[in-house]
Amino acid sequence: MGQLTDQVRAHIGEGELEAAIDQLVGFLKEIGGDLYDQALHQRGLYKSWQRDRMLGVANDPAEKNRIMLAVLNIASQIDKLGLEDPQRRAQYKQRSSEGEDASLDMDWPSNSDVPEPEMPDPTHQPPAGQYQAQCFFTGDMMQYYITKDDQILAVNPLTNQRLIVGVKMPPQNFNFAWTFYVNATGIYYLVDHAGIIWGQNFGVPAQVGYVKYFN
Repeated sequence: MGQLTDQVRAHIGEGELEAAIDQLVGFLKEIGGDLYDQALHQRGLYKSWQRDRMLGVANDPAEKNRIMLAVLNIASQIDKLGLEDPQRRAQYKQRSSEGEDASLDMDWPSNSDVPEPEMPDPTHQPPAGQYQAQCFFTGDMMQYYITKDDQILAVNPLTNQRLIVGVKMPPQNFNFAWTFYVNATGIYYLVDHAGIIWGQNFGVPAQVGYVKYFN
């Protein structure tokens, strides 16, 4: 870990989310690239959350938590890429200016790289309390739970209908913690170590949700 990212994490630990975001934006401004865009995006989300809170329109603590996790993820990316080292920072800036995806050694795997898991029994319903996490996807009202045996259970909050739809798999890339695999479609999402769920938007990695762990 570097001095800057340690300070960012310290701000988060003290509940100073805005200071953490400002520090990231200030550091990444001269570098540019995808990480700078991500930092600006989180600043915008935080400003919007603050404005809505002041107006009494919304006060969703989960939204603030999502922003906080995204900020921690950006700090982790800075550490991983070694951007506090001037030489590595210069290399990253050059690659960004040339239009290359310099931000991530994410190496997003192709579908052929992800082994097809064994199909779980869709009629199996785990007993209450047997969940290790819940997954939230932007714009999706369905509730997704990860069972103790790594199956993914979808729950319709309107009807309480439950169905096993996928499976939690090991990551194909060390930058991620695990893979969210949907059996019916073969679509998968990558979950990083900060609990951010990543999908693809026109081939570009994009944040699509987050994970709340129960333990």
